[in-house]
Amino acid sequence: MKNTLRFFIAGTALFSAGLLADIAVVVAPAVPIDSINLEQLERLYLHRPNRYPHGTELTPVDQKTGSAIRQQFVQKALWKTEIDVAEYWSRRMFSGKGRPPRQLEDDQAVIDAVISQPGAIGYIDAASVDERVKVLLRIPGN
Repeated sequence: MKNTLRFFIAGTALFSAGLLADIAVVVAPAVPIDSINLEQLERLYLHRPNRYPHGTELTPVDQKTGSAIRQQFVQKALWKTEIDVAEYWSRRMFSGKGRPPRQLEDDQAVIDAVISQPGAIGYIDAASVDERVKVLLRIPGN
């Protein structure tokens, strides 16, 4: 019940603010994979081991806490709220089992990181996609 209420509140806030945009999960064009599914994405962003085609290692980058795009990504890709994710990472760091992805300021910072750091993967508003990045997954905003 507690999680259901959190999702309802988060979803209501996003919907009522009119902030639901499509999310594009992006990498540099040189990364040798062409797609990722939601399960792989969830495992990657929650620092759980996963294998990718061709032995590709991916390093997730995140958007800043509280941003509309991050709230939407956390809800749709990780099936959590930002509070759930913060609690999850607190437990993981306390037990020495990992650190959360590095947070970046905005879509442009994510694009810059993805094209400059081999294997970096991030998410941006789909309207920000340009020829410098390759889209692996598009998550609908509605």
